[in-house]
Amino acid sequence: MRVLFVSSDPHLPQITGGLQTTTHDLCLAIRDMGAEAAVLCGQALDPKDAGAGSATTSDERLGYLVMRSPRPAQDLAMAAAAWAADAIVVQSGSGLATMVLASLDTGRATALYLHNVEISQLGGNLAPDPSFLFLANSSFTAQRWQALYGIHCEVIAPIVQGQSYLADSTGDKVLFVNPHPMKGVERLFELAAACPELPFLVMESWNVAPQWRTHCLQRANRLGNVEWRSPSTNMRKVYGQSRVLLMPSVWEESFGRTVVEAQLNGLPVLASRRGALPELVGAGGVTLAPDAPVDEWAAALRRLYDPLTSEAERLAARRQGAAHVAGTQATVAKLLGLLSVHVGATQDRRESEQQAEQERRERTPARRNQRPGPSATATPGPTSAREIAPRQPRLEDCTFYHWYTLPDGREMPGIYDMRGQASKYLGDFDFDGRTVLEVGPASGFLSLHMEAAGAEVTCLEPPMSHLWDIVPFDGFDTAAWRRQHVRNIEGVRNSFWYAHHTFGSRVRMIEADPYDLPEDVGPYDVSVLAAVLLHTRRPFDMLQSVAERTRKTVIVTEVHDPTLGHLPLQQLRPRKGAEEQVDTWWTFTPQYFVSALALLGFTQAQVSYHRLSYPSEKRELPMFTVIGERPGA
Repeated sequence: MRVLFVSSDPHLPQITGGLQTTTHDLCLAIRDMGAEAAVLCGQALDPKDAGAGSATTSDERLGYLVMRSPRPAQDLAMAAAAWAADAIVVQSGSGLATMVLASLDTGRATALYLHNVEISQLGGNLAPDPSFLFLANSSFTAQRWQALYGIHCEVIAPIVQGQSYLADSTGDKVLFVNPHPMKGVERLFELAAACPELPFLVMESWNVAPQWRTHCLQRANRLGNVEWRSPSTNMRKVYGQSRVLLMPSVWEESFGRTVVEAQLNGLPVLASRRGALPELVGAGGVTLAPDAPVDEWAAALRRLYDPLTSEAERLAARRQGAAHVAGTQATVAKLLGLLSVHVGATQDRRESEQQAEQERRERTPARRNQRPGPSATATPGPTSAREIAPRQPRLEDCTFYHWYTLPDGREMPGIYDMRGQASKYLGDFDFDGRTVLEVGPASGFLSLHMEAAGAEVTCLEPPMSHLWDIVPFDGFDTAAWRRQHVRNIEGVRNSFWYAHHTFGSRVRMIEADPYDLPEDVGPYDVSVLAAVLLHTRRPFDMLQSVAERTRKTVIVTEVHDPTLGHLPLQQLRPRKGAEEQVDTWWTFTPQYFVSALALLGFTQAQVSYHRLSYPSEKRELPMFTVIGERPGA
C-alpha cells in the first residue's frame, strides 16, 4: 500500500504545528508497518525558509518522500502518478475542496482526513459521497462533521511516536505551546502576571508574524517570568524542562496532540473546556471554561504545579500517554485496512461505471468520430489497414535511426543509442504475454526489445504518401524537403527490415493513417507512442485514435523540458529562422499525457524519468515516460 498525504499547508520543518507533526509520525509508523507513505505539501511563503520558492522540490530527509510545491493542487495528479500512489489522503488545509477535486481527477481512491472543524477552511461544502472515505482525528471531530453535513467519519487518532517526546527528567517550567490568540495567549499573560513565582516557557509553533512576536516579547520582558523560544525539533528536551502543560485554547481543539506528548512525561495538563480537550485530558489534569476567572485558573495551575498535590493527575497522565502510544500499531492497521477496502471499492465502482457505459454504447449504433478534414469533399479514410510484407534490403540501403549491435558483433551506429536503456525508456513495463501496437517504430529497436520480452508486436507506419506532418514555414521549400525526407524514411524502414531479418523477428508491420485507425486495427493490450507525438500536428487526435484501439495500457515517451513546469502543457517548438525543426512540432509536460489519457479512460498513470544517449551530438536527452492504465480492463 502506497499512501500519499496531501495538504496545501507546508510541512516540517517549515511549520511545526499539530498537523505537520501528526503527519510525520504517521508516515514513520506506516513505514514501520511495511507500507509506504509520502507527502505533497505547500511551501512556506517566507523566502528565507528552506525550500521556499516557485519550483517544486523534493527530499527524503524526514525518512520518507516530501514534495514541496507552490501549487500542490495543480501538481497532485503529477505527484500521484510519479509516485504510483494507491490512495490519496487529503488533509485539512486552506481550500480543502480544491485539493479534493484535484484528487478525484486522478481517478485514485480519495480519503479526507479532517483535523479540525472549521467550515471556513473548506472552500466549499462536503457531502456523504461514496467516492470519499472520511476520517477524523477524534470522536469530537467526527461528531461535529456528522452534525454539520451528515458525514460518517472513521476515527483515526493522531499517531505520537513516543521515543521522540519521552524525556528522562522533569523540570520546573509551565509550558505553553503556540503563542497564537486562538491558543489562549492572552490567558497565558494573565496567569504569568497572577503567578509571578512560577517560571513560564513559551514555544513557538505556527509561523509567527514579526509584529506579533515583537508585541508578545515586549510583554514577556515586562513580566520577567516568561521565557520565549523559537520552534524546536527536539521537544523531548523541552518536556524534560517542564512540569505542567498550559493549554487555555479559545478555539475548539479537534484533538490537541501536545496533551499526549506532555502526558507521556507525566506532566499534568491545565486546559480549557473546548473541543476534544476534556476527553483527552481526562484524569491527567484539569479543564476549565476559557472565560473562567483568572483566579480560578491560577489556583488550579498552582495545585498542578506542586508534585505532591498533583500526584494523582501525574500518574493518570503517564498512564494515558503510554496507552495512546501503545495503540499505534492498531491505529495504523485500522487506517491501512480502511484505505485498502476503499481502494477496492473505488476500483469496483469504476469498473461498474465502465460496464454501464459499454452497454450504453452497444445499444447505440456505432459511429466513427468525425474529425475535420482539409475540405468538405475529402474522401473517407481507408476501411482496413495494409499488411507490409517483410523484405531483405541490402545493408548499404539502410539508414539506422537506432544504434544496433548485430548478432555477429558488428556495430550499426545510429542517431540514438537505446542499448541497455530500452526497459527504462518504456517505463520498465512488463510486456510478457501482451499484444502491442507500436506507432512509428523507426529502426525497430524497441519493437525487437518488446518481442524479446514476450510481447506479440505489431508496428504501424503511415503511408509513404503522407509521412509525418510538416511545419508550414512561410517561404520554405517544402517539396524539396519532402523529397529528401522520403529517401531518409526509406533508408530507416530498410534498417527496420534488415534488423528484423538479422534477428529472426516475427514482428508484423501494417500501414494506416494513425489519426483515423481503421476498425480492423486491434484491439491491442498495449499501445506505444515513443517520441512520435512531437512530430504530429494534432497529437491529441492521434492519441485518441490509438487509445480507441487499446484495451488496457498506453505508453507515451517524449523529451522532457523541466522548465515547462507541472501544468498539462504542449509548447510549440518551431520558430522562424529555425527551419531544421520542420518535422518537430511540440514539447510536452508529463502532466499533459496524464491528463489527456485520463480523459480517454486511462485514469491510472505512472510517470518515470530517464536519459537517452544521443551519440550523434555527444550528449544525453532528458526523457519522460507516462504509462496510462484503463482500470478494470
